[in-house]
Amino acid sequence: MAQANHLPALKTDIAKMHGEFAKALPGHITPDRFVRTAQTAIALTRNIEKVTNPASLLAACSKAASDGLILDGREAALVVDYNGDVQYRPMMRGLLKLAYNSGEIRGIVVEVVRKGDVFRHSPTKLSEPITHEIDHEGERGDPHTVYALAELREGGIVHEVMSVADVNRIRDRSDAYKAFKAGKIKSTPWSTDWSEMARKTVFRRLSKYLPSSTDRDRFQQAVERIDDDYRFEIDNDDPAGEAKPAPAAKKRGGAAAALKDVTPKAAPQQARQEPQKQADPPHDPETGEIIEGGDYFDGDPGPQPGDDI
Repeated sequence: MAQANHLPALKTDIAKMHGEFAKALPGHITPDRFVRTAQTAIALTRNIEKVTNPASLLAACSKAASDGLILDGREAALVVDYNGDVQYRPMMRGLLKLAYNSGEIRGIVVEVVRKGDVFRHSPTKLSEPITHEIDHEGERGDPHTVYALAELREGGIVHEVMSVADVNRIRDRSDAYKAFKAGKIKSTPWSTDWSEMARKTVFRRLSKYLPSSTDRDRFQQAVERIDDDYRFEIDNDDPAGEAKPAPAAKKRGGAAAALKDVTPKAAPQQARQEPQKQADPPHDPETGEIIEGGDYFDGDPGPQPGDDI
């Protein structure tokens, strides 16, 4: 396990990656600046002394460089999980920066609507599908809607609207939130920063409709980091209750294959099994958002024409 006096070695490892970072970084970020910021991030990252896998730190920094985000805690951040691995997390500000830098976006709004606001959603009004007015001198109540709207440089507006119930259904599917509710971890952003997580969730949905200049567009690449398994601080007072890594996505036919090894010990009418509980679809452990393209089998033959996916 890395101790405080080993931090200089971690910083040295980052400095040795200077050349590799230079190959991945966009032109407006110098490798010197990126290395300095990464080294500062190492010193400021919580639980960095618990890192057991230095290679994960290098991988996390490489992902940030590839996305073109600085590890300053605003564009992107480092997180140490309970295994001692370092994870890379793009932040909302970084995603917005990349969206603007893509050159395809004229403007973006991502907001939480609260009771007392004036909010109208008119999907068929293509030039102005959303109207939102906030009276900052009045009393604003609980949130009820979250939305993201982007005006494209070539013309047109794309938007996404979610109710609090929609957002919370995604939250409840999050592995981190489940562990928090079970008392296995001390906190999760869903419990401490619900509004920011809600904004990130609706923005990620909007990103699916935004144009991409190339197949390797940095913005789209950063958004796809939702597949990464981010973990949060474990409550060390309950070692037995540590959150475990998310299980691998279930393979098609996996349940049937497992049943082949089961030898019945009762009469046929007694051996009848209860229907298997439907497994959660592959999803981002942090946000709960379903990951498209995951190999998932719940007994259904799969999406059919006309299904609402």
